[in-house]
Amino acid sequence: MNLALMKIVDGKIFEFRRRSQVVCNVCPMRDGALRTMHLKHILKHSATATHQRRVKNPSILNVHPLPEQYPLSCAGSENNVHLDTMDFATSSDMVVNIDGPDVSADCDVTIDSDSDPLVPVSELWNAISRSSFYNSGVNETHDLFDELQCALASGESLFPMPLAPLTEEIGFDDEEELNFGIELADDPLTAKSHVNLNNPVSPDHPTFPWPSKAHFITALLFSSPRLPFSEAQKKAILSWAKELGARDVPSLYALNRSQETIQALVGDPTEKVTARSGNIFYFNDVGKAVAKDYANPLTRFAMQDYPEDGGRGMSEVFNGEKMLFELPSPPAAKVDGEIYFINELLQDSSGNYFLPDRFFLASYGSSSDTADKVLHALGRAVQRTEDGFIVGDEQEIIPTSTFRQSFREISLDDNELACGLTESSKKYAKLEPNPLRAKSQGRMVYAVPLIIFMDDVSGNISKQWNKHHAIYMSNANLPREMLEKEFCVRFVTSSPHAAPMEMMCTMQDSIRKAAESGIFAWDCKDNEEVMLVPYGLFLGGDNPMHAEECSHAGLHCNYFCRTCEVGGTKEYKESDEGYNSIFVPGQLRTPAGTAAEIRAQFVTALNSGASEKIKKSISSTGVKDTTTGYILEAIVEMGKKLRKRVAGVQPKPESEVQAILKKELEDLLRGSALDDAINPLLGVAGFNIHQDTPTEILHTVLLGVVKYFWGQTVFLLEKAKLLDLFQTRLDSIAKDGLNAPCLNADYICHYKGSLIGKHFKSLAQVMPFLIQDLLPITVLNGWTIIGELVVHIWHTKIDDTELYLAKLSRTIEDFLNVTAQCAPSILISKPKFHFLVHLPAYIRRFGPAILFSTERYESFNHVFRLACIHSNRQGPSQDTCKIFARQDIVKHIATGSYWFDTISKRWVRAGDKVLSYVDEHPEQARLLGIHMETFPVSGTGQLKKVATAGGRLVAEKPVTWTTTRCAKALDLPRSAAIRYRHGVSLVIGNGEKATLGGHIIYHDSSTSSSGVGRVCEILMSESCRDVQHVAVQKFTFGPTLHPLLQLPTLELTDHEVVISPQDIICIVNIQHDCAKARCMDAGQRRVLQERTETAHTRPVVQHEPSPFYLLNAYSIHNYAQIQSVIPQSICETPLRVTNVAEVRLAAARQIREKKAAKKGLGGDEILGAASASVLSDEVARVPAVFDRSTAKAAKKPKLALKAKPRTNPRHPAIAQSAAAPSSNLLTPPTAPVASGSSQVPSAPAPIPPQPTWMHPPTIVPSQWQQSPIPSFRAPPSRHLLLQQTPPVPSPPASIPQPHLRQYYHPQPMLTGHYAMPPYQHSLGPTLPPFQHSLGPALPPYQNPLGPALPPQPSAPVLTPNVWDPQAPHPSHHDQLRRHY
Repeated sequence: MNLALMKIVDGKIFEFRRRSQVVCNVCPMRDGALRTMHLKHILKHSATATHQRRVKNPSILNVHPLPEQYPLSCAGSENNVHLDTMDFATSSDMVVNIDGPDVSADCDVTIDSDSDPLVPVSELWNAISRSSFYNSGVNETHDLFDELQCALASGESLFPMPLAPLTEEIGFDDEEELNFGIELADDPLTAKSHVNLNNPVSPDHPTFPWPSKAHFITALLFSSPRLPFSEAQKKAILSWAKELGARDVPSLYALNRSQETIQALVGDPTEKVTARSGNIFYFNDVGKAVAKDYANPLTRFAMQDYPEDGGRGMSEVFNGEKMLFELPSPPAAKVDGEIYFINELLQDSSGNYFLPDRFFLASYGSSSDTADKVLHALGRAVQRTEDGFIVGDEQEIIPTSTFRQSFREISLDDNELACGLTESSKKYAKLEPNPLRAKSQGRMVYAVPLIIFMDDVSGNISKQWNKHHAIYMSNANLPREMLEKEFCVRFVTSSPHAAPMEMMCTMQDSIRKAAESGIFAWDCKDNEEVMLVPYGLFLGGDNPMHAEECSHAGLHCNYFCRTCEVGGTKEYKESDEGYNSIFVPGQLRTPAGTAAEIRAQFVTALNSGASEKIKKSISSTGVKDTTTGYILEAIVEMGKKLRKRVAGVQPKPESEVQAILKKELEDLLRGSALDDAINPLLGVAGFNIHQDTPTEILHTVLLGVVKYFWGQTVFLLEKAKLLDLFQTRLDSIAKDGLNAPCLNADYICHYKGSLIGKHFKSLAQVMPFLIQDLLPITVLNGWTIIGELVVHIWHTKIDDTELYLAKLSRTIEDFLNVTAQCAPSILISKPKFHFLVHLPAYIRRFGPAILFSTERYESFNHVFRLACIHSNRQGPSQDTCKIFARQDIVKHIATGSYWFDTISKRWVRAGDKVLSYVDEHPEQARLLGIHMETFPVSGTGQLKKVATAGGRLVAEKPVTWTTTRCAKALDLPRSAAIRYRHGVSLVIGNGEKATLGGHIIYHDSSTSSSGVGRVCEILMSESCRDVQHVAVQKFTFGPTLHPLLQLPTLELTDHEVVISPQDIICIVNIQHDCAKARCMDAGQRRVLQERTETAHTRPVVQHEPSPFYLLNAYSIHNYAQIQSVIPQSICETPLRVTNVAEVRLAAARQIREKKAAKKGLGGDEILGAASASVLSDEVARVPAVFDRSTAKAAKKPKLALKAKPRTNPRHPAIAQSAAAPSSNLLTPPTAPVASGSSQVPSAPAPIPPQPTWMHPPTIVPSQWQQSPIPSFRAPPSRHLLLQQTPPVPSPPASIPQPHLRQYYHPQPMLTGHYAMPPYQHSLGPTLPPFQHSLGPALPPYQNPLGPALPPQPSAPVLTPNVWDPQAPHPSHHDQLRRHY
């Protein structure tokens, strides 16, 4: 340190505060604090004019004038020059920057050593007065300096309104001079701001708790969860602001110091945790996060403190049975200022006694669902007798408004409770106060249910996997709309090192401690201090994480379900009984049973042969505890070493080995009991881990069963070379009213193997329209049921719970039955299909399935990644916890929340400027995760515009009433002076936009009913944008559902009605019935690139003029309005599988036969493995569409045929059909021949031209549609087909053509076109395309425009995967030529 500088610090003018920190005692204070600077800047400060004046004025500080050796020099000069002798240049070359932020009266001035003495002030005034400016008529006869001197000598006021008393010094010491006295360090971004950070900010300050507005706004900007800044970026932003001349820009050092001060003021939630295994991670306290929700007006006013009896329906998590019946009730209710607790005796207004067990909201006095809910109490009536209080056995419900005296008030009279309780009543209550009454000390007590989510997530933005486990949580007292907001998701902890259950143990321990001690918080709704008791409601997560939380072995074990004990060995699941058990829930698991099995595994670990015994235990029960897994493995490995026999060494006795192992077990448990070490979630009161991990719909439905069907469907389309046609249809699909933005056909078809949940949700709503004539009927049935299932599951409000659950259960069962037709083995290998069986029970327990969906938490993973990448990776858990803690504190303060000030001992909130800033700046609110939605005004529209000759768009000219379609529809005369403008869209009541030509559901006032229509005209007022009239062209419903798609059919009529914008209920998605209209993909559309049309074109479906349409009931958007407009006669869809028992038995039989075929077993062995049930031959022979596992077994025969392609004379026609070109597949088949006929068929009739978009263009005969049995059967694998020797059927005779239906139907599939997809779903590797060239080509294939084929069985389940030569088929070879 420079000793010369230290000598200047004399203790009077300059004084040390801390090491190398110096304060100036003479210069004006800034914000109530003395000027503070680094020691190295003391010379620069001493050279400022302000400091010089203050030092020379002894009255300012009671000190003597400075000694002559005190340096008064400019820091930049080489030699010290006294200011009195400094010469100010007055040449025109001197430029003074007045507006620059870094130029001030105390800035550095560099002078030469030979400078002239300074000019006295009197000479300066003389020089100014002699200048040409003052001599040009402005001041020709007066000497300004003399006038000023005379005025001062006489005591005359120089200004009529002085800004300060004349006795005070008027100079440059005004505190409003921003640059005076501020010392800038060498690095201005890390230097301390002029604000004194050591002094606390007063609660009355307008920017409290920040010292200035600049500190607050900068901290708000740097605390955005989705826009984090690195340290380098923060420095760059602050430097940019300084360069632009922003006022009072804080330094990065000042911001960090201010943030630390505020964090200490509000409360730092981050804690360090060391797990039992020794892993270290950090954790944000749960209690402090919960307290913030009640102190924040954005969340507190949206909460509902009590569970609600929703009547027949449900829409929120607090409508579920767990909160309503199972969990401990909210502990207290406040009536007229008095607090009543559960399990405490009270007296009602009639003088009767009552013992409340639960508090809940309900509206029993009103039949309306929208009526205000009233707080009720469920409890038991109590009667006072001479023998004591008698508590009734029956429970009853009374409103809390009838409460009059609490237990506290009753106990004031000692004689009132002296009689005590009767012996029979002691099982119900005690005449004692609730323990929470003393703990809360007169505060209101609320219960806070928590939704806890844990998942593994990458800490990198790039594709490199950087695995972290993270825990988030939400307050379940909030409604669904608030739960979906990012603002309401709380980060708890994360770690790349700690095991998931170690983190969950800490989470549970934090909740337990908070519940035992109580959380004292400020209730900003009632403006009082309250006590909060948190508890876990349910755990969200994907299926592997749920399995780990349940101490379950996972999805690949024999007993794969974490909820029930369904499953068994592979042989059992392939049997009839085992296969049928997958379709229904098994015996429910219990936490006590799981804990007992874990303890049994530890007992087994002490014995010999423990390794195999434990594996067998896990395999036979599905129980595996990862919390104590490392302890169990250590005991087993030590037992192996102790029991290992070594030559020449006497083995230890078994008793000694077990004693050593028990001692090691105690050491690993670190003194705690085994029950305290195993999964803590198994012993939480009021929490059943097996029933409180609900089926997660994102991973189970969208990324599960829908993804499986999509993969197999794409494979079939690719093998049939129909994927381009599928893409054309997808690109041409009507998207209006779907609210599905993820239907980009190019992306979906190009990245078909990498789609995510939003793509599958969109595809589920339109797939039946795209594949209705491209794929087999079982696949189409699967997609139609998926459409129904997705709509049911994504309900946000359930009007009738029992009816809804019945429909959902029926849909799930039908979907599983169709899956058994398509791929029987997938029900065994993919547990997600079974998980659907438990979904209705979880909905009854927790409300609509969307409430326990993890989509909001998966979205929050992006925020977590952004926090991770700004860590130095040395302490990732600590860094992320601190980042989220800082962000939560800034959000908490900026949104008007309260916190307890330890200095003033009261609850405080931010200053006025802070509170109003977020409301006035919505862009800042969005950065905090608060989305302030603004909806357009209902009833307004957008004008129709036309292009002028110059290409400019202008509004269309007004039209008279008589020229409009509305006038023709109404047939009402109006004045010709009334003019309207045409519109192209309008905003309806729910905020949606209805467009011209779009489809809507509207209320028809003439019939007092709802209908479906097309907007054909929008008339707007000439003077404003208000819509006056809307002309709608009506649709009528068909009498039945579409026979293939199971959707309501619509016919567009010529009848038009005129309605007002208020009569429009919602927009709706309607699809053109292209199959009935025979639309072709003959159109072309230019491709848009960079919002510009290019020369490239793509094919689109060209719709033929037809009035036939389909109402898309598979649309999730506005599903309730769609269901309400469908007539009751067609609102119920039929079951796709009616012979359920036969389908399931056939599926199980097929699995066993394929397994036996792989092992080379004979037919007797196959039958021995099958059940005694007798199946219809037609059901047994129909192959499964998706099941292609026999292709792998048939690989060797295929290679043998390739080696000698012409040595086997059997079935040349079959081989030819497999190798026939696809161009021949569009020819119709020959007609079947009656049994025993020997007629020779006539030449095939000419084929009429067919639409090119259909492949193959087949029309369904009427008898196929009238039968519930599908009109095709999928062919077996081509490889086993070549091993068959079916007789070639006789040429059939031609018979008259039957009546044909107008709906198209897919052709049966070509044998040999079932190879494995390029991606595999546990169905084996990809096989190369099969090629064969045996024999000559067959004659052209005939279209079934002739006679119809016989009805086919309704359960297309593949059994032996062999094409039966005796099957009643019209032409065996032609049947094989139907190509997909």
